[in-house]
Amino acid sequence: MNVISDYEDLFKTLNACRIKYLLVGAYAVMYYTQPRYTKDIDVWVIPELNDIDKIYEAFKKFGAPLKGIKPEDFNDKTMIFQMGVAPVRIDILFDIPGVSAQPAWRNKKKIRYGKTPIYVLGQSDLIAAKRKAGRPQDEIDLEKLRHNMNKL
Repeated sequence: MNVISDYEDLFKTLNACRIKYLLVGAYAVMYYTQPRYTKDIDVWVIPELNDIDKIYEAFKKFGAPLKGIKPEDFNDKTMIFQMGVAPVRIDILFDIPGVSAQPAWRNKKKIRYGKTPIYVLGQSDLIAAKRKAGRPQDEIDLEKLRHNMNKL
């Protein structure tokens, strides 16, 4: 997998600030299956497992555009905090429909992005999230994930 320095810098910052996060979306699917094109990386920063002030400080340290953003905004589970532009955009999510925070954190997998240890959503939780989202690409991802599970 091609390592994008901005992504690795984000993970290094989240790790240094002890933020609980999970890689989700296409990059998580790629971990369990095979590479595919995506316009962004999706990272679930879990508000109920983190102090929102620490989340804000981590993003500030990373250099995120925080104008008009307050720490309490990160409690809004419908918010998607975007940084950058496609094809190297970062989408920070604060909720994953179909997945509960505590069990997802327990079921996470520790992997590496470049030289940086990161956490990815467990495969069964990723399947639940993809099933709940139900978009055409999610259906394709689900088929790949199911096929991969049958190989295990």
